[in-house]
Amino acid sequence: MISVPNPNKVKVTILGQVYTIEGDASSDYIAKVADYVNGKMEDVAKSIPHATPVQIAILAALNIADELFQMKESEYMATDEIREKTNMLISMLDEGLIGDVFSVSGKHRQHL
Repeated sequence: MISVPNPNKVKVTILGQVYTIEGDASSDYIAKVADYVNGKMEDVAKSIPHATPVQIAILAALNIADELFQMKESEYMATDEIREKTNMLISMLDEGLIGDVFSVSGKHRQHL
């Protein structure tokens, strides 16, 4: 068992139930995360009024996991796009299409 050096205890309300959350993150962060989860669960509860708390929790967890997967995919695509553009710029530099950026800046520094 790993002990947390200075755990913070925060009382939060999620779907009408009070929980004491203990963790090494700041109290504000723990409350913010709990508030986010509560909001997701309340959204599900409003859209499916006769759902049980377990059903609400599972559907909210699926919604949160979907958001996470979409963000990771978006991050991967952005990273891939940056990699492609970087490679294209390197190729253009190698082919002399952009010009010798380094010698121009070097010459400019010599005149100062």
